[in-house]
Amino acid sequence: MRTFILYTAAALITSSAAAQSTVGELLDKGAKKILKEDYLAMMPMRVQYQWPNRQGEGDLVFRADGSLSGSEYHYSSRSESPATGTHELEDNGKWCMKKHMPVWNSRTDQCWHNYKLGDDYYGALSDDKGARAIKVKSLSRVQ
Repeated sequence: MRTFILYTAAALITSSAAAQSTVGELLDKGAKKILKEDYLAMMPMRVQYQWPNRQGEGDLVFRADGSLSGSEYHYSSRSESPATGTHELEDNGKWCMKKHMPVWNSRTDQCWHNYKLGDDYYGALSDDKGARAIKVKSLSRVQ
């Protein structure tokens, strides 16, 4: 089973069609791309999201040391797996994650570009203006 992260910061995604935009639409509304120093200032952070394919959701904590941990839940099988892995930040804001879910014997390796518009966060697989951007369910700093 192939799953997704966030995830952003990420990362963290709603299923509502109304919450989906393109990167260009977000930028036109005043969204700002999240850069490496922005992420580091928010860590450790907890990100909750729905998978882009709407088949599950995740709840992950990302730490400044490059580690991530949490859980993933698959809707149709009603099963949950712990998730562990690493994440890496590039100066331009590209956020790459490698995640392992042992219950499903599954691994993911994806990179995201994230944006903030007001109090909302969005993630996209590309920083191309036509790329689909998906709203993150929740992003908060962990104390």
